[in-house]
Amino acid sequence: MRRNHYGAGRAPAKITHALFILLACAGVCHARQQQQQPSSSSSAAVVAGRVTDERGGALQGASVTLYERASTVATRLATATDGAGRYSFERLAPGEYVLEAEAEGFAASRARVLRVARASSQLDIDITLEVAGVREEVVVTAQDAPQTSDEVSKAVDVVTGREMDERNEYSIAEALRTVPGLRVQQSGGPGAFTSIKTRGLRNQDTAVLIDGLRLRDVTAPQGDASGFLGDLVSTGAGRVEVLRGSGSSLYGTNAVGGVVNIVTEEAGGPFRGQLLAEGGGLGLARGRLQLAGGAGEADRLVYSAALSHLNVSRGIDSEDAARNTSAQGRVVVRLTPTTTFSGRLYAADSFAQLNENPLAVGALPASGVIDARPLAPSELRRFNGGTPLGDLNLGDATFIPGADDADNSRAGRFLSGALTFAGRPSENVGYSVTYHGLATRNSFREGPSVSGGVFDFLFFDPTGSTRNDFDGATHTLNVRADFRLSRHNAVTAGYEFERENFLNDTLAVLPSENSTVEVSERSHAFFVRDQLRFLDDRLQITAAFRAQFFSLSTPQFTPAAGSPFGDIQFVAPADAYTGDGSVAYFFQRTNTKLRAHVGSGYRKPSLFERFGSFLCTFCGGAPAFLPLGDPRLAPERSIAFDAGLDQTLARDRVRLSATYFYTRLQEVVGFGPVGASDPFGRTFDGYVNTGGGLARGLELSARLAPARALDLFVSYTHTNSDQRRPVVAGVLEAFGIPDHQFSLVATGRVGRRVLLNFDLAATSDYLAPLFDPATFSSRAFRFRGLVKGDLGASYTWPLSETRSLRFFGHVENLFDRDYYENGFRTPGRHGRAGAALNF
Repeated sequence: MRRNHYGAGRAPAKITHALFILLACAGVCHARQQQQQPSSSSSAAVVAGRVTDERGGALQGASVTLYERASTVATRLATATDGAGRYSFERLAPGEYVLEAEAEGFAASRARVLRVARASSQLDIDITLEVAGVREEVVVTAQDAPQTSDEVSKAVDVVTGREMDERNEYSIAEALRTVPGLRVQQSGGPGAFTSIKTRGLRNQDTAVLIDGLRLRDVTAPQGDASGFLGDLVSTGAGRVEVLRGSGSSLYGTNAVGGVVNIVTEEAGGPFRGQLLAEGGGLGLARGRLQLAGGAGEADRLVYSAALSHLNVSRGIDSEDAARNTSAQGRVVVRLTPTTTFSGRLYAADSFAQLNENPLAVGALPASGVIDARPLAPSELRRFNGGTPLGDLNLGDATFIPGADDADNSRAGRFLSGALTFAGRPSENVGYSVTYHGLATRNSFREGPSVSGGVFDFLFFDPTGSTRNDFDGATHTLNVRADFRLSRHNAVTAGYEFERENFLNDTLAVLPSENSTVEVSERSHAFFVRDQLRFLDDRLQITAAFRAQFFSLSTPQFTPAAGSPFGDIQFVAPADAYTGDGSVAYFFQRTNTKLRAHVGSGYRKPSLFERFGSFLCTFCGGAPAFLPLGDPRLAPERSIAFDAGLDQTLARDRVRLSATYFYTRLQEVVGFGPVGASDPFGRTFDGYVNTGGGLARGLELSARLAPARALDLFVSYTHTNSDQRRPVVAGVLEAFGIPDHQFSLVATGRVGRRVLLNFDLAATSDYLAPLFDPATFSSRAFRFRGLVKGDLGASYTWPLSETRSLRFFGHVENLFDRDYYENGFRTPGRHGRAGAALNF
C-alpha cells in the first residue's frame, strides 16, 4: 500500500502544533522556576564562579557553557551570569568537562578543560574576559566530541549565532559564504536553489547535520540536502560548525568533502528571549521569536524554542515571491546527575516561485568555452512580457538569464525530530541511545505558461497543469558507548540502523497518465573511534573506522505493467568501509600547532540514482516507465589528505591558519551514455559508475584584533579542481568552482552601544554548463566572479539590567554589482532595517 509520509497541507499544522507545545512547556517551566528556590545538591559535583572584565567588574548576562568531554549527546549546559557576575552548574557527574564564556563586546574566554574527580566536589573557576582578543571556540564536529581549538587536528571553522546577528544574516548558507574552502551559490533571490561545495568538490559531497544528525532528502537525485539549503534560515541556531575534509568515518554518507553541523542553541539559566522584526528591499519582511531557560533545582530541565517567518513578496523582478516558516526546539531533562533524556525538533515549510533554466542564444562558436554575456535587462523584461525570441534585440548576448514562469513553483517541507537517552554509570563508561526521524517533501507544480509567447525550445513545459510530489522518510536508531581506558585513551563504539523510503507521485495533465514509484532501503553500520592524548594533551592522535551494509526492497511502480525493473534480480549496493586518522601537536611555548589528517570517504548511491525513471506517454503504445537509474550502482569512493599550521601571536590578538588539501574521487556516479548491453533497456543516457576527479588547493586565514574595538577575519582559498569525465566535451575543469576566493569580515564597536559590520566575498571567474537548444547539448560558459559586500550597523538601547532594544540596518550588495550564478540573476543593492527586543 502506498504511504504518504508528509501529507500535503499538514506540515504547517504540525509545525504550529509542535511549536505550541514547546512554547507552552517554556512558559510552564518559567513559572515553576519563579516558584522554586534553588538549592545545592550534596550528592553531585558543582562548578561555579564569577565572570568579570579586565578591571574586575562583574559582567551580568554573560553566557557560560559547559561541555561534557566524553560525548556530544545531551551534554551541553548553558547559563547566564547574575547581577554579581556569578554562574553555577550543579548536579554534575564525575568526569572531564570543557568550560567557556562570552559576553557581548568581549572576546570569548580561552576554553578550559576541567576534571571533576568525585561526586561531592566543588570547583570554583573565575573567568576574566578581555575586550581585545580573537574568539576561541570549543569545537565538537571535528572528532564528534568537545575539543578546545588547541587540540583540534582537523580544519574547522565556527560561525556563532552572535556573529550571525552582528552581520544580520537570516540565511545559514549566506552566513557560511566567508568560510575558507566553501563555495556558496544561490541561484536567484531568497528561497532560490542554494548549493555548498567544499574544497572544489560537488554539491553532494558536503553532509549537513543538525546537532550531529544527518539532514538529507532521500528523494533528491543525489540523496543530499541541497534541495533544502535555501530553507535553512537563522531560527534557533546557537552556532554552525564547518568541518573541511573527509568525515565519512564519523558521519557516514555524503561527508566526502566536509560537514556543516547546525548546533541548536544551548539552554539553561534564567528565562530569556528575543523578539525580532525587520523589513526592506525585495518586499522582504521577517520576524523571529526565541525563548530559552531552565527550571527546577540546578536546572534539572532546560529548554529552548524559536519560531521565524520570512516573506518575500516581490523578489528580484517582482515575480519571485518566497515564504518560509521555521521552528526549532530543544528540551533536556537531567533525570539524575548521570542520566539525561532530551528531545529536539527542527521543522520548516517553504514556498518559492521558480524561473526557467538559463539558455544559450545567439551566434555561438562551434566549440570551446563561451564568454557569458546576459540578455539586456530591458530585452529580458520584454521577453518576460511575451515578446517572442525572434523579435528581441539580442545584441552580443550569449545567454538568457532565468526567465519568469508564472505557473512554476516549489513547496518544500521537512520535519526533523530526535529523542536521546544518555547515561554515565561511572566516570569511565557512558552510553546513549538516539532515535532520529526525518520526513521531507518537495512538491513541484508546473503549467503551460512560458515566457516569449510560443517559445519553441521551451518544449519541456507541459500542455496543462501538473504536479510532482517527492516524499521521503528516514528513520535512524543510533546506539553508542564511550570508554575511558586511561587518562590518555578514550574509545567510542556504536551501531546505527537506518531505513529510508522514497515515494514519487506524478500527477499529469491527464489522470490516466498519473504514476507512482516507491522503494525502500535499509542499512546497518558499525563504527569505532579511538582518541589518544599525550604530553599534557599537547599531542592528539585520533583514528576512526566505519563499516556499512545495505539491503533493498523491491520497488513498486504504478501502473505496474510499466515497471522497468520487474524481472530483474536485485543486488544490494556494495559494502562501504571508511577509515580516518588525524594527528596534532601543540608547541605551547610558541603557540604553534601542526596538524595532519587523512581519510577515505564514500557516498552511497541515492534511491533515485538506482531506481529513477519517468513515465513516457509519447513513446507509442501504452504509457511505460523509461529507466534512468541502475540498481547495481556501487558507492562512490574517495581519499583525502590535508595538513596545516595554526599560529597564535601578540597575546591572542592574532591567529593565523594555513592548510593544504588534496582529494581524489576514485569512483563516482555520473549521468551519461550507458552502452548497448544495458539490462534495463536504457538506450541513451542514465546513471552509471564512472571515473571521478581531483581537487587540491590551499586555504589561508587570519583572525585579528588590532584594536580593543575592532575584530577582523580574512581568508583566501586557491582551488584547482578537475573532473575525469567531462560533462561538456573537452572541458576538464570542474563547474562552479573558481580558482580564487577571498573573504573579509570586519566588526567594529563605538562605545558599548554602537556596532558596525562589513563583510566581503569575492571570487575569480568560473565555468558553468548551459543548455544550447540549437545543438541540443550543454555548452561551457565562463561567468564573471562574485564581488559582494554587505554593510550593517546597530545601536543597543539598555532598558533595564535584563532588557535591551537593538535597532539595526543592513545594506546588501553594497557595490550594486550585477552577477549571475550559473546564469540566474541575483539581487542588486537593497537594504532592510529592524529592531530586536532582548528580555
